[in-house]
Amino acid sequence: MPLITPPFPILSFLVKYGIGIIILSMLIRAIASWFRIDERFAFIRFLAHITDPFISPVRRIVPPVGFIDLSFIITLFLLIIMSQLLQQALLSSGW
Repeated sequence: MPLITPPFPILSFLVKYGIGIIILSMLIRAIASWFRIDERFAFIRFLAHITDPFISPVRRIVPPVGFIDLSFIITLFLLIIMSQLLQQALLSSGW
């Protein structure tokens, strides 16, 4: 019995919870924007630093429609799909 665990359970954990933290950060940031809590607050600024690298590339491609930021919604769905695909790939590899 080997004492070293294979990396896939750790990788699966990081994918699941890492992307989950990013999604939760995006949702908190969206709710904060509805209540007009801006980036003067350090916590909101921290959330912006976490989520902007994921939202910015989509925002460059998809312009906002009225008051709705479609790039946020698209990024959210892409992260959910990516998380599911990565977890399925790790599970189908036998880990």
